[in-house]
Amino acid sequence: MTNYNQVLNQIHSLSLSDQLRLLDELKVLVNQGIEVEGDEETIPITEIVQSQEAWENYLSGNDKGISSKDLKRKLFGEKFD
Repeated sequence: MTNYNQVLNQIHSLSLSDQLRLLDELKVLVNQGIEVEGDEETIPITEIVQSQEAWENYLSGNDKGISSKDLKRKLFGEKFD
């Protein structure tokens, strides 16, 4: 099986135009959504990555979240109290 470093070395051997073509194709591949099982909703990969990063930050203690009061303000507006 080809590993990351082997692929990277092969990419360096490509011409600039082929590297740019590869980059465009990789962007399309990476930005494809993922269909949620049992649902017709497609979630963009960027949202999945953001969600995973937020979860990891929460688990590690780097993100303490927001207070329930701040959440209510965010959801219902400034005049909520």
